[in-house]
Amino acid sequence: MTIGPTRRDFIRLAGVSSIGFAGCLGGGETGDGGAEGGQPTDDGTPDGPAGDKGAWFTTELTDVRTGEAFTIEGLLDRPILLETFAVWCSNCLRQQREMVTFHEAVGDDVLTVALDIDPNEDAEKVRDHAERHGFDWRYAVSPEPVTKSLTEAFGSSMASAPVVPMLRLCPDGSVTRLKDGHKTTEFLRERVQEC
Repeated sequence: MTIGPTRRDFIRLAGVSSIGFAGCLGGGETGDGGAEGGQPTDDGTPDGPAGDKGAWFTTELTDVRTGEAFTIEGLLDRPILLETFAVWCSNCLRQQREMVTFHEAVGDDVLTVALDIDPNEDAEKVRDHAERHGFDWRYAVSPEPVTKSLTEAFGSSMASAPVVPMLRLCPDGSVTRLKDGHKTTEFLRERVQEC
């Protein structure tokens, strides 16, 4: 005999949904400018050595725009900005529009990878999002093990698109969790110059 969702399940879902919705409608600022759980923010302190980084670093992903397979590890010949996002997230869209300005300033000296963490969004939806807005960097759908690996390494908010999570990876393998919220072109240029 199977039992359907309980009232407690519905209340839990409503609470989580309202928090996510409020975060998406907010300005994307956390108030303290930092990441959660004592994770480094924008001070250039690596989150860890260049050793084993987990599934997020080594899992083969597919660029939804080109069909090309890649791993984050395989791209590390220059700095990378890795963002997690969802198509529905207005804070994410604002940051991605800023990334256009950022890439106009730095060209191909820095790579951007956008990982869609919403399990309800597929490659077609993500591709449509990138094409509709004229975004030309790598977009992929994050498999559940990749999202889980990111949250284990950098905190649960890596799976909360409205806080605009982003990592900076340097060619030496060091990884830094950048501040939550909107990041300006100037801020991002300073962070990648630290690599």
